[in-house]
Amino acid sequence: MITSIQIYKGQEPTKEQRQEIREAAKRTPVYDELAPELTIEQMQRYRKAAIDKKAKTVVTLELSKENMDKAHSFGKEYRAVLSRLLELAMNDSDLVRKARL
Repeated sequence: MITSIQIYKGQEPTKEQRQEIREAAKRTPVYDELAPELTIEQMQRYRKAAIDKKAKTVVTLELSKENMDKAHSFGKEYRAVLSRLLELAMNDSDLVRKARL
């Protein structure tokens, strides 16, 4: 189960939210094909990226089933491929113009 909340600058989590965080910290992660366990090297790279001012922002998108199937066809690195596609598209003024129509 995934629970998501937003805590804004200056806002304190509620007592219940703090308890949820404590309980979640005790759970053992469940890894699968789409969320495999990271190697030490991968964890180090992610730590470095988090510190780097140019670290990417995580976003949530809604995709049609058809496009999600296409994305999964790219293999385990489908998120990276989608990220690169979006970067390329956002820097293509013709594509941006067409998308805004």
